[in-house]
Amino acid sequence: MNFRFVFNLFFIALLFLVSCHNKVSTKRGISKGFVEFKEKSFSFGALKEGDVVGHRFIFVNSGTEPVLVLNVEKSCGCTDVKYPQEPVRAGDSSFVELVFDTRGWQGRQVKQVKVLTNDSIGVRELRIWADVN
Repeated sequence: MNFRFVFNLFFIALLFLVSCHNKVSTKRGISKGFVEFKEKSFSFGALKEGDVVGHRFIFVNSGTEPVLVLNVEKSCGCTDVKYPQEPVRAGDSSFVELVFDTRGWQGRQVKQVKVLTNDSIGVRELRIWADVN
């Protein structure tokens, strides 16, 4: 085999791999939407043990296509989450709500969740904290 044939074969194989990679990314659901949270952390300040408090983290889809919140992973069973189950259209806003049950907790508490979306970033962390007395 000559060098030119091997080079052309390598180049064709490389193009094939790159095109397969693009198809995999599309199949994962990556969209041209973009989730922008107005804030990524919130402090409840001082709370009494037993309080149940919540905060809504507002986000806007600043992209050109709908985005999906695929899942929200909690770091603790004391935190409950609510998030949109339907796609958020371009230009629209929605929220991820974190609800913290302080029962059984004392002192400085920091809780976080990972928000998984189908936009180009994919994962964002939101954090709440409180001083529980």
